[in-house]
Amino acid sequence: MSESKKRPIPADTGAFISLEEMNVLTDNHDAEFAAQKSFGQHVKAICFGRDKIIELLDQPGAVALRIYYGLKIDTDGDGIKEKKMVLVAVDEEGNDILPPSAEQAKAAAAAGIQSKELSAKILDAGVPCPTFCSGGKGGKL
Repeated sequence: MSESKKRPIPADTGAFISLEEMNVLTDNHDAEFAAQKSFGQHVKAICFGRDKIIELLDQPGAVALRIYYGLKIDTDGDGIKEKKMVLVAVDEEGNDILPPSAEQAKAAAAAGIQSKELSAKILDAGVPCPTFCSGGKGGKL
């Protein structure tokens, strides 16, 4: 396990890029996963609604979002693993703002403890592209 130092997360973390840079990055991704694409499993992107993003960022102490890559293992017998993006709010110290486990929440409620973590949220269930894309072009103009 690495001993990385915690670094503050500025609220303006990230950089805007050009459409051309976006296309290079997404084309590289598509080429890397071309084999999956041939089986209809390739997911180019996941889209989340404005209201949910704002709700996530409106949590106390939130200054950024962290996006985790996830994979939902076959649960319906079709043999397809579903790519997921899981979004969590992050505080200025770089800590994920996460809710407690069900057991921790139950213990806290029994003890009368209230904190921002008890109402923290994790966002999933965005809609995939292809299927929900701009003009079916996957964001490319």
